[in-house]
Amino acid sequence: MAKKLGIGVIGCGNISKAYFSLAPLFRGIEMRACADINMEAAKARAKEFKLRAETVEDLLKADDIDIIV
Repeated sequence: MAKKLGIGVIGCGNISKAYFSLAPLFRGIEMRACADINMEAAKARAKEFKLRAETVEDLLKADDIDIIV
């Protein structure tokens, strides 16, 4: 199987929960990280979905992130 695309999400509000909940339905992607200007919100969402929390700047630079939503 081809390499999965690594996805990062900026913004950990209500819609991010839908993104992370529905991501397993898509075989070609893997949610890897989230970021928010409120780091506590990012940490909480990351813990909920077993991702890593990043600052926005670090997420934009991450080598394993192919697409940012």
